[in-house]
Amino acid sequence: MPFYLGAFLAVALEWRAQARNAALQTQTLQALETRVAALEEEKKILGCQNEAYETTLKQAQEAKKEAEKQLAEEVELQVDSYTRELTLQVQKVLKSRCSEQADRLERVEGEMATQAKAMGLLQANYDKLQVEVSRLRVEKEGLEKQVASGDAMIEELEKDKKTLVNDMAGTFEEGFKEALAQVVCENPGIDISTCDSTHHIVDGKVVPLEMDD
Repeated sequence: MPFYLGAFLAVALEWRAQARNAALQTQTLQALETRVAALEEEKKILGCQNEAYETTLKQAQEAKKEAEKQLAEEVELQVDSYTRELTLQVQKVLKSRCSEQADRLERVEGEMATQAKAMGLLQANYDKLQVEVSRLRVEKEGLEKQVASGDAMIEELEKDKKTLVNDMAGTFEEGFKEALAQVVCENPGIDISTCDSTHHIVDGKVVPLEMDD
């Protein structure tokens, strides 16, 4: 084989190999470009999705804020309503208790007024009794003095009585002896030894006096 043919063949083979490599590179480049385009499309889609997600997230956040605001307002309204209701109930209970306390206080004041009136009456009665006791004490002292004076008068009267009785007894004894002397004078010899002031005559006989006579 001539030398130029060998060189031509070698060049042809080299060119062929380069052409094949260029085709492969072209195919690879096209595949890469297609992959890049697909990636760009995916990126664009992901960008749109991301924007949609961010929009949704923003709306969700705004909705959350609005819901939280509404919830806070509702809670505040409920708290206000509960507070008002609780306040009304507390006021009602306090009003009822105050009314009960007022009624109890009025009853207690009425009882105290009644007791004060009763105490006033008792004090007045006590004062009257004190006056009566003082008067009775004075009367008692007067009566004690009168009793003492009466006892002295009784003792004096007893003395006078004894003196009078003794005098009467002496007078009676003297009169009785005088009568016996007259009997002896008119009847000489009569026995009058059994006659004295303790005897008397019954049916013509001299008998002793009985205690009932």
